[in-house]
Amino acid sequence: MFEVKIVNSTAIRLVAFRDDVLRVVFRSGSAYDYSGVSREVFEQLCSAESVGTQFQSIRNAYQFNRLEPSRAQNFLMAVLEASQGDRLMVTDEEG
Repeated sequence: MFEVKIVNSTAIRLVAFRDDVLRVVFRSGSAYDYSGVSREVFEQLCSAESVGTQFQSIRNAYQFNRLEPSRAQNFLMAVLEASQGDRLMVTDEEG
């Protein structure tokens, strides 16, 4: 299960973390998984004054995979269905 944090950012809708994977979902609807990310990096991103600025150091430091649009949309729908409070736990049906 992913731990999800909805963030206050003009470009990023939410960030999610599971094991060593950071998932970033952008307001455009695209989503990326960054591998090898520590919980500490996730927590720093969640609490950053500027999520976008903090994300720049992550984007350039970790390998990533873009999620298929349908998978990103399904993940967003799961988040919407689970949305109670600031942090959520969401299952990704495909992985």
